[in-house]
Amino acid sequence: MIRINLLSDREAIRKENSRQQVSIFVLSICLLAVLLGGIHFTFYQKKRGLEEDIRYTDMALKDLQVKVGEVEKYKVLKREMEEKLQIIEVLKKGKLWVPRLLDKVGTTIPEKMWLSKVSLAATSLGMEGYAIDHETIAEFMKSLEQTNFFRNVELRLTEKKDVEGVGMKYFSLAMMSDPAQAVLLAAAGNTPGSAIPGMKTNNPSN
Repeated sequence: MIRINLLSDREAIRKENSRQQVSIFVLSICLLAVLLGGIHFTFYQKKRGLEEDIRYTDMALKDLQVKVGEVEKYKVLKREMEEKLQIIEVLKKGKLWVPRLLDKVGTTIPEKMWLSKVSLAATSLGMEGYAIDHETIAEFMKSLEQTNFFRNVELRLTEKKDVEGVGMKYFSLAMMSDPAQAVLLAAAGNTPGSAIPGMKTNNPSN
């Protein structure tokens, strides 16, 4: 009678199944590690790509900021040049600005006053002279402002001085004048006179 050892066969089958399960588990772990490695590498590459994009964007932004700064500088220079050109154009149109200015001064001088000095630098104007009293000086300043040709008329100095034995008020004025007013006067047909009444630039005794 032949006996078959089924127990040993079952044990061998069980061990084989265990080895297969272990192999499958190890293989699964390896596949999972490979998959995770691939995912990590993919995200790493994307991260590096994004970092490169950010660096490129920062560089482009800095370059753009430099260019914008240069454009702003050009705008400022252009604006300054345009303002200067406008002034030049106004001066070209108002070639008789200084005569008109002096004419305006001459027509506003009161009878009891004379000017000893008139100085002009760009659009700022200075005047020195003598008046009989403070009221006459105040009247002159008011008349200058009412012409709309002068602005910011200021009394810089006033003091008592004797002129040939007569007590007079020496004064110094400072003001601003706009060359564009000469153009407006020309358009209105207002022409300056050749003489300036009441103005004396020599010795007051003259």
